[in-house]
Amino acid sequence: MIENFPKAYEPQSVDKKWYEIWQKNNIYSASTETDKPTYSILMPPPNVTGILHFGHVLNISLQDLYIRYKRMLGYEVCWFPGYDHAGIATHAKVEAELRDEGLTRYDIGREKFLERVWQWKEKYGGIILKQLRELGISCDWNRTLFTMDESASNAVQQVFIKLFDDGLIYKGKRIINWSPLSQTALSDEEVEFKEVKEHLYTIRYYFPDSNEYLKVATVRPETLFGDVAVAVNPKDERYKHLIGKTVIVPIVGREIKLIADDYADPTFGTGCVKITPAHDANDFEVGLRHNLEMPNTFNPDGTLNELTGEFNGMDRFVARKKILEKLKEKDLIEKIEDYTHNVGFSYRGKEAVEPYLSDQWFVKMKPLAEDALKVVMDGQVRFFPNHWVKTYEHWMTNIRDWCISRQLWWGHRIPVYYTEDGKYTAANSPDEARKKLGISNNEQLRQDEDVLDTWFSSWLWPLTTMNWLHDGKSENTKELEKFLPTDLLVTAPDIIFFWVARMIMATMKFKKEIPYKDVYFTSTIRDGLGRKLSKSLGNSPDPLNIIDKYGTDAVRFTSLYLSPLGQDVKMDVDVEHQDIPSMEIGRNFANKIWNAGRFILMKQEQVNGDSPATDKMINNNSFEFSLSDKWIISRFNSTIKNVNDALDNYRVNDYTKILYDFIWRDFCDWYVEIIKVQLNGSTDSSYNQSFIKFVIILYEGILKLLHPIMPFITEEIWHLLYEHPEVESISLQRMPETSESLIDLKLEEDFEFLQSIVEEIRKLRSLLNIPPQQKTKVTISAHNHFIYEMLNTDKILIETLAKCEAVKIEKNISKPDNSIGSVIRETEVFLLLDESIDLDKERKRLNKEIDRLKRNIDGSEKKLSNEKFVGNAPEEVVLYEREKLNSMKESLKKVIINLEGLM
Repeated sequence: MIENFPKAYEPQSVDKKWYEIWQKNNIYSASTETDKPTYSILMPPPNVTGILHFGHVLNISLQDLYIRYKRMLGYEVCWFPGYDHAGIATHAKVEAELRDEGLTRYDIGREKFLERVWQWKEKYGGIILKQLRELGISCDWNRTLFTMDESASNAVQQVFIKLFDDGLIYKGKRIINWSPLSQTALSDEEVEFKEVKEHLYTIRYYFPDSNEYLKVATVRPETLFGDVAVAVNPKDERYKHLIGKTVIVPIVGREIKLIADDYADPTFGTGCVKITPAHDANDFEVGLRHNLEMPNTFNPDGTLNELTGEFNGMDRFVARKKILEKLKEKDLIEKIEDYTHNVGFSYRGKEAVEPYLSDQWFVKMKPLAEDALKVVMDGQVRFFPNHWVKTYEHWMTNIRDWCISRQLWWGHRIPVYYTEDGKYTAANSPDEARKKLGISNNEQLRQDEDVLDTWFSSWLWPLTTMNWLHDGKSENTKELEKFLPTDLLVTAPDIIFFWVARMIMATMKFKKEIPYKDVYFTSTIRDGLGRKLSKSLGNSPDPLNIIDKYGTDAVRFTSLYLSPLGQDVKMDVDVEHQDIPSMEIGRNFANKIWNAGRFILMKQEQVNGDSPATDKMINNNSFEFSLSDKWIISRFNSTIKNVNDALDNYRVNDYTKILYDFIWRDFCDWYVEIIKVQLNGSTDSSYNQSFIKFVIILYEGILKLLHPIMPFITEEIWHLLYEHPEVESISLQRMPETSESLIDLKLEEDFEFLQSIVEEIRKLRSLLNIPPQQKTKVTISAHNHFIYEMLNTDKILIETLAKCEAVKIEKNISKPDNSIGSVIRETEVFLLLDESIDLDKERKRLNKEIDRLKRNIDGSEKKLSNEKFVGNAPEEVVLYEREKLNSMKESLKKVIINLEGLM
């Protein structure tokens, strides 16, 4: 009923209402007991500490688009949701709370600390999942997994033990990336390098009892106390005679040897390199080759330790300044130069990472990387855009072992047990460890204190979401049978190594199967100045506020409308008002769709037609279709075809533009006006009822095509049109199918010509400032019989849409007196003038048109006189260019005649 269809679309109430109904009716629950083809997506688990940002909006909207689309194509779809325990980030949140209370985690102990973390998680964790619901996503919330859930934890433990037993997990003393802020190890992938401007200090290392010295260059004088040697290249003639001698470490006073090693670069600095094995990865390798000591002179918090004497307890960067003062005081600095180099920073904490010698657990990656590289290179796993394959190949070919231990308490505790004499093994329990170690049941064991890298649980996401090893034993589940491999992963390219590659490795290792068939890498969202959206820059408005202002569908649609595959997304941000004005695109589109639906329902009630029950009538000539009807049917079927092609090839940006152009221009701007003309021109109630049914069926098909990206407005209008019970949903209906026989490209081209005629008349009216209410007389001179017949058939349509008093269609006539004209593909349109018309403005317009045609004719003639173009271009291209030139020349003649008629 039209009284139930508000004049204005109010998304806030509509969105909330329908999401609650969908959840109440549990319509998005996936079944493993189905004969339907399956389609599945893994939701990248947001951090438990996360808050919704526009990266989530883009990522989640893409996933929901494909889930809804495939559901409407008849697939049994499953979108697996969940969230990540975010070891370092969550740990930091709770430690901050403790600091506010004047406590540290050590004050309350591990058990109490973990209780606090779980309490924090219950209170604040998962906010991000609630926020995701605001986007209207249709995942199966019943399957939500938290990476610290018992089922996931069981799988994590079994995988560690399996890899340990296979010799793929080992413990070793290595230089690792250390976060002084979080006081834990970081994997290589958790370090981002930035260019930093510092200084290169050339320091004097004196020979014992001598005034002679070596000049040794370093960027980090704070590591002097860890020096155990100075290395020179064995081929460096300057120092060959000094190899084996000793020098004194400045201000430290310790004698160290001069050694020969290829690592020393004769072209860098002085060619002499101080070797500090505990604080540099390359120095560590030199230390191993030469069996050097490896004193660690730093504390875990980034301060210097007791080995540094008076500098003990100083922050590393404060100590650098103090040590430099001491060196200057003792005249031990030869020179200081500006130096720019790359420094590693923590991916999460953003502080400079410290190379740190430590006992850590590692996964051997090369044995896992081989199969994971192969499935991408041979196309079993496809990347969109494809250029990421090269990045993946490079990383996998040069892969390094993965440091998986973290010096935290929150996370999956490493299942390794130690005897008092240092033996150890991985096991599910102390009793199992004793059996594996072959020791008595009375012997005491201690469990490793460290936890696993958060990514160690995330790399099992394709498996744990499907209940693999949920009880520590079951490797086969109905979910794995139905939904693995999944069909699509949507993720950001910056975690291609953290997550995408590792999931492929894990799933290939444990299931001999790929985790997903396609990976869609989302774009980076930037503001109008090209800057990445960021809270620190103030250019990242809260998506929930934007959704509240514009509506969920508008935000979803606009985000994808502005997101071409493989290119950055540009969104103009009003920083002052924390707004994104470009969201008007989606809001205006939603209003357009709403107004069209209300108009159609109003017309249905006017002709008193029954609501249609099926969508068969669009293929059934139960009444005589007009040329306009056949045109919109052809455009509708072309649109279905183009939509399917765009989505099948992940051209999501094209999908939004295809729908936008069809719905806004073809349907709303043109066909809605045609509906008015055809109903106003008919007194046949039977025809009117059949026609409005056809219109509603067509409009319903449009709503279905649009539903995957704009779920709320399409659901609301669908129910208003049909008055369905709320338990039914448009999202459970079948997507329209293309009927190739109804696509008539020639008809579409002809109708586009008719549209051009109408638009040209409108342009002429606008140019001469003819008010909308003033009707004009128009004469059209058709240049051939076909055009003459076609325009006569739709003369009433032209009169109505172009606001003409009368339209006269003639064949090849001369320009009427007192008229202005325009040329559309050799057909002339003449607007008959009266005393209210400004002829000076018309003369200026015609002169501009003459200049434009002359320029284009000149360009075309030059092209056709170019022997290379004529000889190399396809024959049809050359033919088209010649036809275009002839048409432009004919148009020029007619425009000149029109101008002369106004002189």
